[in-house]
Amino acid sequence: MNPLRGEVPLVLGEGDAAIRLTLKLGINALCAAEQMMGKKTQSILDDLEDKMEGPGLDTVRVLIWAGLRKYHPEFTPLQVGDLMDDYGHSVFTMAVLDAMASAFGVAEDRKPPNPPKAKARSKKKTGTG
Repeated sequence: MNPLRGEVPLVLGEGDAAIRLTLKLGINALCAAEQMMGKKTQSILDDLEDKMEGPGLDTVRVLIWAGLRKYHPEFTPLQVGDLMDDYGHSVFTMAVLDAMASAFGVAEDRKPPNPPKAKARSKKKTGTG
């Protein structure tokens, strides 16, 4: 799993009974989501960033389905909706937001280390000659 490439864990439940999935929201997943929703990626991102209402359930469901396709192609959108019913949509919303942040290069690990300090410049005495 590579969190710097849009891959994040999606763990449903707890303990030995937990379902452990990998969500990848890369280019192929976003293209599949665009096709399924009839929207461009920017419009999908705008829905995810809606401060007033939050992302639409259909947006989350489609992005989860699209993100599961690489490692778990057996899931259908209807099955994803059933999982959202069973485990609560907030788990899925957080996974989508984490994966999108990761896919677009804003994951914490991508930040450069402390920037170099500027060297102090020595002052030269100016003379008259």
